[in-house]
Amino acid sequence: MAGESRLHKILSRLVEIKPGEEKIATLLFFYFFLITASYTIIKSLRVASFLDSLGANNLPLAYLLTAILIGFAVALHSKLQIKTPRHHLIILSLLLFILTAFLFWFLFSFGWTWLSLAYWVWANIFLAVIITQFWIVVNDVFNPREAKRLIGFFGSGGILGGILGGELTGLLARSNVDTNLLLVACGFLIICILVVHFLFIWQKKNQKSFGPDQRELQEQKEASPRVGFRDCLETVRGNHYLKLIAAGVALSLVVSTFIDWQFSSVVQNASALENNLTSFFGHFNAGLLILAFFLQIFLTSRLIQNYGIRFSFLIYPLILIGCSLGIAILPASIYFALILKGSDKSLSYSLNQSVREILYIPVSPEIKYKAKIFIDMFLNRFAKGLGAVILIVILSIHPGIRLVSLVTLCLIVGWIILNLKVTREYSSVVKQKLRIKWERADKKVAEQVDLDYTKLVFDTLESKNRSSALYAMYLFDLIKQEKLTPELKKLISYKLDEIRVSPLGTLFEEEVAPGPEWDETISEEVLKKDVTEIMSSEAYQEVMKAYIQKVLSEIGQDNETARMEVAKVIGCMNPKSELGEELARLLEDKSPEVSRLAMESAARLGWKECLPAVVQKLQKPSSREDASLSLEKYGSKIVGTLSDYLGDEEEDLELRRAVASVLSRIASQEAADFLMLELKKNQAELNEELIEALDRIRSLKPEVQLAETVVRPVLLEEVKKYCWHSLDYYSKTARVRDKNRVGEKELSSSLANIFKLLSFIYSRDDINRAYQNMRAGTKEAQAYALELLDNILKKQDKDLLLLLLEDLSPEEKSRRCQDILRTLGEG
Repeated sequence: MAGESRLHKILSRLVEIKPGEEKIATLLFFYFFLITASYTIIKSLRVASFLDSLGANNLPLAYLLTAILIGFAVALHSKLQIKTPRHHLIILSLLLFILTAFLFWFLFSFGWTWLSLAYWVWANIFLAVIITQFWIVVNDVFNPREAKRLIGFFGSGGILGGILGGELTGLLARSNVDTNLLLVACGFLIICILVVHFLFIWQKKNQKSFGPDQRELQEQKEASPRVGFRDCLETVRGNHYLKLIAAGVALSLVVSTFIDWQFSSVVQNASALENNLTSFFGHFNAGLLILAFFLQIFLTSRLIQNYGIRFSFLIYPLILIGCSLGIAILPASIYFALILKGSDKSLSYSLNQSVREILYIPVSPEIKYKAKIFIDMFLNRFAKGLGAVILIVILSIHPGIRLVSLVTLCLIVGWIILNLKVTREYSSVVKQKLRIKWERADKKVAEQVDLDYTKLVFDTLESKNRSSALYAMYLFDLIKQEKLTPELKKLISYKLDEIRVSPLGTLFEEEVAPGPEWDETISEEVLKKDVTEIMSSEAYQEVMKAYIQKVLSEIGQDNETARMEVAKVIGCMNPKSELGEELARLLEDKSPEVSRLAMESAARLGWKECLPAVVQKLQKPSSREDASLSLEKYGSKIVGTLSDYLGDEEEDLELRRAVASVLSRIASQEAADFLMLELKKNQAELNEELIEALDRIRSLKPEVQLAETVVRPVLLEEVKKYCWHSLDYYSKTARVRDKNRVGEKELSSSLANIFKLLSFIYSRDDINRAYQNMRAGTKEAQAYALELLDNILKKQDKDLLLLLLEDLSPEEKSRRCQDILRTLGEG
């Protein structure tokens, strides 16, 4: 592909990386590589010097002291953040650790026993600060989708650094505790300063090319971490999601503390290792990091992408359960100790760390960095101290490994429960990053405007210019519906004297005078009762029947108003009235206004014998909307009849499509069931209207249930259709594609149908958030939309749809469409 760099071509063979990402991914790779190489050397010396000077029984004291002092380190770091830009703070931190490492190298020559304890605390503070700063940079640069693709790559850089550091320790150590290795660690940190400098240069350059929304977000990320320690604590305490993360981290570290103690106890008692602990720990750390490297580079990203965060987050504690059982049964076994410690650290450095960092990404910047400072720097070490206190209590009750192993098992069960809760909450946090951008227009209008009332008011005002009889009948409708408000009375009484004489006056062989101003002394209830009694009387109906027959016998354009009055007045009469034949004639009237009023009357009276004539009106665009409104007023009692028209393949296709729309307006469970029966037939010419109708029903009544077994085959067909459209569209040149509006419309329509079908299976709100942000959101919003889908869709749907929705080159999109079609048996 044009524009690809050589570095991108090389990296794309190892990892799924997009053009433009290769530089930052490589810089992060080496950043992590260098800090873990230095830390592995420092850690190996930490454990060896402590065991040599103070012994494993004093480890709880080291854990506890670290937990106390780390709080002061976090407070100092927080204050520095207020005054120092992030890239300066990271470089200054590295310089500080280089200088203090040189200081420890010098002081170790005096052989002070207590120095190993001070060095232990310093090494843990070093780890907390440099690792937290690294992951903050990762959170700055990537969204969840990018992190999932690339975390395996730059995370493996850290593991390779650990392997190198471990092997160098093992090969270069010349004594049980060789402090000269600190100089090697300092060398790695000096190179790391250069890498960090180039990394922030890249970030600054790329920030200039961001859009306004992304630039604002980036600036927010830059400013957000400048907070104090108390603010960090309160942020975590006030956020349920962060409390779950914090609790899970704390429990996992207590477990890790127990595992560290069990491992150290077994190793200390192993006679074969007593003369060269530094070399042993160097080789061992390198060995377990080799395992972690293969896990990270080959499995981490694949596990997270293919099986999701929840499953990936459970692997680590589940494996530890098996290992802890083994050491509980054989507590003196060096082999079980190695397996337990190896599983703990290899999975902790790879899969568990990667998933945990992804959990932070959707949290808003102003909250996220406060939380990371507290959790990753303070709580990380505090939990170790807590573990030490618990360990001291357990050992005071019953010294030995077996009891510690059993307690570890119980803690791991609690840890698993917390992991399940936090991964469930993750989807909700991702959802909060996505705003609903629009609602269905018909739903929005229905919620904010009473369409029937608005139409009645307009018809009432319009009728003033036609006939006083029509005007009176519309007023009566308003009175019956109790919608004749004082404001409306004032409006419709305006220029009342301009109303023309009604042809209905001929019924009484005299002219009807212009209507008077509104008489407020007349009771609307009394008026409604009196008019209803008159219109229900047999005498009135006989008179009206004769008059209606007379009007219909003189059909012509000159008496259109009379026919309108007749069509309207029939609807005001008793449903048992014997005027069905007359109304049927009015339904076929050439005047659209007469026909409309006749349809309204038929719906108001609920006369099913008029139903076929009203349904046939759906064929003509000019009468379709009026017919649809009338059929909607019939309500659910005609759903069965409408379904017969919908299912009749010999009926006019436009009529069947219109019937589907009418059923969506009725919006009952029965209407949805009949639409689903038709959808089950999977008719290409009708599917789009059926999907639209069902979507409208779900938007109006979310409680309506749709059978997943019916939806899935249609969803697969729509995916195939989208793939074929894509192959056709992307087979053309870029210039042709820009002019191919038909192709764009086909793709857009097919994609909309896919998401509508998904909303029949999953939460409609979730699917709409994802779709709208995919279509009209920023690059960041699109990434979060994909992440939401990744967490709510079943695997069978993810495997198909996420492949289609990723931001890819035309060539890659075409290739993936071909793969999907082959999977679905269409290739």
